[in-house]
Amino acid sequence: MAAHQEGHRHPLGAAGGAGGRPGAGRGGLVSTGERPVILNPAADRGKAGRREEEIQHALKRAGLAFELKRTEAPGHATELAREAAGAGVSLVVAAGGDGTVNEVAQGLVGTEVPLGILPIGSGNDYVRALGVPKDLREAARRLVEARPRPVDVGRVEGRYFLNSLGMGIDGQIAWDYRRMRLLKGEVGYLIATLLEIVRFRSFVAEVEADGWRFSGRLLTTAVMNGPYAGGGFFLAPQARPDDGKLDLVFIGNYPRLERFSVLPRTRDGSYLKLERMQLRRVREVRIRADRPLPVHMDGELLPEPMAELEVELLPGALKVV
Repeated sequence: MAAHQEGHRHPLGAAGGAGGRPGAGRGGLVSTGERPVILNPAADRGKAGRREEEIQHALKRAGLAFELKRTEAPGHATELAREAAGAGVSLVVAAGGDGTVNEVAQGLVGTEVPLGILPIGSGNDYVRALGVPKDLREAARRLVEARPRPVDVGRVEGRYFLNSLGMGIDGQIAWDYRRMRLLKGEVGYLIATLLEIVRFRSFVAEVEADGWRFSGRLLTTAVMNGPYAGGGFFLAPQARPDDGKLDLVFIGNYPRLERFSVLPRTRDGSYLKLERMQLRRVREVRIRADRPLPVHMDGELLPEPMAELEVELLPGALKVV
C-alpha cells in the first residue's frame, strides 16, 4: 500500500568543526566545508518542522559541519541537492520521510555526492532497507562514521525511485486519501483503504520483463528495490537496494469479501503463499494496463494516472551513507 503524506572513509566532521547555521531562502547554498541538511517541514504531517532544534542538536553532537535548509515547495529539495552537488559538497542530507529522500535523490543520482538520511517522516521504508537507525542521534552519528556505498535506482518516465513503485489498488488508495479534505492521518488512510477494498475494479495488465511475458487480471503490481513499502508492508522479502535486481510483484484479483483477508497479509509477507501472486527478479519491466491508474513512487503519487510504464534499473547509480 502506498505510504501517505508525506572504499575510503568519508571525510565527514573533519574540516570546519561541529555545528551549523540555519539557512533560509533559495540562494547562496553552502560552502564546500558544510553539508546541506535539507529539511521538509511538512514531513510527518507537519511534525518534522517542529523538530528543527532537535535535528541541529543531534548533528552538532555528531560533529558534522552543516547548514540547515528548509524546503519551500515541491521540487525545491531536488533543486537544493542539485546545486549542492554542483558546488562540490561532500555529502547532502535529507531530513524527512521517503518522499523527501526521493526528492533529494533526484538531484544526486549519477553524481559522486553521497546521500545521507535523517528519518523523521511518517514513511521510512527506504531507510529500513538501508539499515539507517530510527533514532535521530544514531542516524546523525552514522552520517559521520559510515562509508559511502553504491545502491541501485529505478527509473520511469525520466524520474527515479529508490525503494518502490506501485500501480493498482494501492495507488488508488493514495489517490483517494490525497483528495480527502476532512479526514487525514491514519483514520483517513484506513477509510480510503476500506472503500477501495470494496469498490476497486481490477485491471487487465500485460507485462514484459527481461523476455518473460504475463497477461492477466490484477489488483496491484509493484516494482520493488527494497523489501518494504507503504509504511511497513513486507512486499518483497528478498529485495535489496544494492543487489542489481528489481523485484516484480503481482497480486491477482479476488472477490471483494476475500480481499479483506488477502490484502492484510501483505503486512507480514505471508501473501507470498497465495495462489494468485507472482514474484520475479528482473532488470527491466514494461507494464500496459487496460486503463489509466494512479501510480506511486516511494509513496508519492505521479501527477496523472498512467496506463503504460517502462521501468529500468540503474545499478549503483546513487551513493548513500
